[in-house]
Order: sequence, then structure tokens, then C-alpha cells
Amino acid sequence: MTNENLNTALNNVKEAWKYPELFQNTSRSERILSGVVGSYLLFKGLTSIFSHPVIGATGAAVGAGLLYRGITGYCPARDLAEQQQDLDLDSDDIVIKETIISTEL
Repeated sequence: MTNENLNTALNNVKEAWKYPELFQNTSRSERILSGVVGSYLLFKGLTSIFSHPVIGATGAAVGAGLLYRGITGYCPARDLAEQQQDLDLDSDDIVIKETIISTEL
């Protein structure tokens, strides 16, 4: 992670902290649970990174993501799912794929 990426992440956290109504899409209980589980996974991942590098790095990455979600209250996966849901057609919509015109009477 470069300094630019770290600064971008910190600025995102600061903005989310200042204006929570613009960025939050998770409930309070989800934030608390994400923060607790993320902290645990980050800690376990970092402590086991030398004995099991792949598992430790994966645990640390997932833990950092959950901790970010818990701190900011913003979940990018949920945001993407909500955007996809808005784009889906309703069950009442009719999609016409082919038009046939008959000239015979």
C-alpha cells in the first residue's frame, strides 16, 4: 500500500465521520459486529502471518475490510447490490424482443 492509497483511505474515513448520513448504508448492530469481528480477524491474521502466510494475509485483509466497514458504516458490496437491484426490471414490466407485422387479412 502506497502513501497515496493510505491517505485516500484516511480521507474517506474522515469524510464519512464528518457526514455520516451521506455514506452510511449499514445499521448500528452491523457496524458493531463488523468492527468486533474485523478487529479479531485483523489481529489473528497479523499474528499468524509468519507461520501461515497465505491464511494470515487473507485473514488480515478480510479483517481490515470489516473494520473499515464497521468504522465508516459504508459497505461497498451492499451499495453495489442496491444499485443492481434498482436497475433490475419489475416483474410487471413487459419486454418486447421481436415484432411481427402481418400484411394478410
